Amino acid sequence: MLMDKIFKAYDIRGLYPEEIDEEAVYRISLAFLDFLPTLKGPNNRQIVVGYDCRLSSLNLFQAVSQALVSQSYDVLDLGLASTPFFYWALISQQAAGGIMITASHNPPAYNGLKLHGFNAFPLGGNTGLDKIKEIALVERQKPSAIFHGQIKKIDIFDNYIEFLKSKINFQDFRPLKIIIDCGNGVMGPEIEKLFKGLSWEIEILYGEPDGRFPHHEANPSKEENLIDLKRRVKEKKADLGIAFDGDGDRVAFVDEKGESVRGDFITVLIAQEILKLNPGQKIFYEVRSSRIVPESILAAGGVPVLGRAGHTLIKVQMRQEDIIFGGELSGHYFFKELGFVDNPLLALFFILKILDSKKMPFSVLVSPLKKYCHSGEINFSVNDIESVLKKVEEKFSAGQIKKIDGLTVEFPNWWFNLRPSNTEPLVRLNIEAENEELLAEKKKELELLITEK
Repeated sequence: MLMDKIFKAYDIRGLYPEEIDEEAVYRISLAFLDFLPTLKGPNNRQIVVGYDCRLSSLNLFQAVSQALVSQSYDVLDLGLASTPFFYWALISQQAAGGIMITASHNPPAYNGLKLHGFNAFPLGGNTGLDKIKEIALVERQKPSAIFHGQIKKIDIFDNYIEFLKSKINFQDFRPLKIIIDCGNGVMGPEIEKLFKGLSWEIEILYGEPDGRFPHHEANPSKEENLIDLKRRVKEKKADLGIAFDGDGDRVAFVDEKGESVRGDFITVLIAQEILKLNPGQKIFYEVRSSRIVPESILAAGGVPVLGRAGHTLIKVQMRQEDIIFGGELSGHYFFKELGFVDNPLLALFFILKILDSKKMPFSVLVSPLKKYCHSGEINFSVNDIESVLKKVEEKFSAGQIKKIDGLTVEFPNWWFNLRPSNTEPLVRLNIEAENEELLAEKKKELELLITEK
């Protein structure tokens, strides 16, 4: 067990059982309860707990539950659940807090915890996770309460599906042909229930939850994990393809040609739809996004709000600034109407609605957004991140400099963002330019600068 190593910027995650095990999550759960009263939520002593399909998740659930009931808290046991379902349960049950047992998109050997307060308030590094880490690192014996809590199984899955169905009526749409890759994560049961009874042609790939993830990693950010989906979309001449990550809080889209659709383009499409009924509202976008994103938000009558990447940071900013919708390049989409949490199914509903109303192929719908040339994210392993950032800033000091998340430097016909990884000794580079020649030139210049000794 390596307690210090498993605390990340947004959650808790590590290899099981070498880095995270039952003892670790027991202590973290007690520390979570110590911290929870500082959030000033309801004192109902109920904690929602869900878990993904990893082989170690049930063992960790038992340890988390033992810790909670030992301090007179009741566990509202969701069972196997997606993280968005967990958020909905936490808010709908008005519980004091929640613990989701998952390592999200990580390989099978990993597991972890996502901690939340009342109304799904996210506990990240600057909103409580650092304090919980401090408490958990202290070796101590905490006596059990005289009266133990209970583990209460709650069966609200059908309620969640009905809630989602109430948001958009599929019956109003023209039938579409869709391929959905669940990656053997937790989303298979939700997708089957959601589309049941429709006359659409729906094909589900790897829908059975299997914590070994036998076909590919449940991480749609990696192109190699979309190979099967893209091939099937083209074979079946489908209208679109969809892929979820392991715990179901991220979604990736593929057009009818089998090409990936960037996450920031999806943000634009959804924002345009939301702004039709909510003109003048704020829309969040993050530092890696194309310039087309703020341009499109402004054109649609919205207010673009720039912020840092990272789902916990985004949720907090959206709450603080009352932002109606936000998107992250990695496939997280956040909705005020759901309690400022991410839900890929609501994002999917919007895309289906747009495809239905526009009556055009997905690739044609996205084509106007491909105004600029983008490098994609390039990672560099460096020994001294701060010195690299300083050197790059000095070199490009003639540009407009922003330090919202790492270093962003803007010029009239190109820009770049260089930011440190939250989990590894890496810097991550994104560049965008008006044409391919300029992009190649600036990419080479930055790569040489970052890697020079």
